[in-house]
Amino acid sequence: MIEKRHIPMLLNLQEKEMDTERLEKSLIKLKEEEELLRRELLYLEQEEADLLINIRRMDEGIESIREEIIRCKDGIKRAENRLNLVKKAEEYKALLREKAKYEDCVIKLTEKLKDMETEKEDAQAKYQETIKEIKRKYREIRDNIEDINIQADKTVRKLYELKEQVSELRNTIPSDVLLEYDSLKSELGGEVIVRAINFGVCGGCFVKLPAALYSKLMMGEIVRCPNCGRFVCYEV
Repeated sequence: MIEKRHIPMLLNLQEKEMDTERLEKSLIKLKEEEELLRRELLYLEQEEADLLINIRRMDEGIESIREEIIRCKDGIKRAENRLNLVKKAEEYKALLREKAKYEDCVIKLTEKLKDMETEKEDAQAKYQETIKEIKRKYREIRDNIEDINIQADKTVRKLYELKEQVSELRNTIPSDVLLEYDSLKSELGGEVIVRAINFGVCGGCFVKLPAALYSKLMMGEIVRCPNCGRFVCYEV
């Protein structure tokens, strides 16, 4: 049975257990923040990789066009060499058409090559600008992760100290009192013992206590709130 003499110890225990719960939630939040930041790092790394892949694809496209231009120029040379050997007019005209086709190919591919080289230059310029911003964000995120890890380490140490204190406190409280306290805590899901506020209002559910219970409070007794079931004390 929880009596008035047990209240100071239980309030102390309750406060430290609530502090422990807050620190545990804080630690979870820090880990979640770290996970989000690490995802941002992965996004930045992917963004940088995508930019490089795009430039490499442009290089491959440019190289492919250059090779095609070389093939077309070779075709022009072959047509020119064969022109000196043909004797029939029809064959001569066919070779001229073939040469013209290769020349047209060279002209079009050369224009396309210029456009792609310009596009690549723009992409490289954009990459240089973007990579600076990516590196800035990367450093900022790394710094934030380091700060979070420092906070997490401090929280873990404080949490360890609090749990040690909670364990020591529990060893000083009678087992039957502790059992009732734990049972109520499990049932209520929060504070078991609260102080009365504003002339007899329960500090847990904020409902005004009946006059008879309030009178007992004023006489220094502890009472159970009929609304929420918590133990209510006036001053400890």
